[in-house]
Amino acid sequence: MKFFVALLFSLSTFIFSQTYCAGDQIGIDHQNTNFEVCYASGNYEVGNDWSLADFNGDLNGGQYYVIFLEMMTTW
Repeated sequence: MKFFVALLFSLSTFIFSQTYCAGDQIGIDHQNTNFEVCYASGNYEVGNDWSLADFNGDLNGGQYYVIFLEMMTTW
């Protein structure tokens, strides 16, 4: 039984591994990934597309932002 639990834990670690950790810089390819707005706020309406590149001054025309990302789930 312990072997099965260890195997299951090991497999889930690979399947649900993190791409980024605290302090990492997000790569350009991930910054350019588009997402759909599900909660209207600021200049965005529900259904609009947004990307992290919208907040990067090197990519959005010179307006820089500091952002804090917090992600949660209720499985």
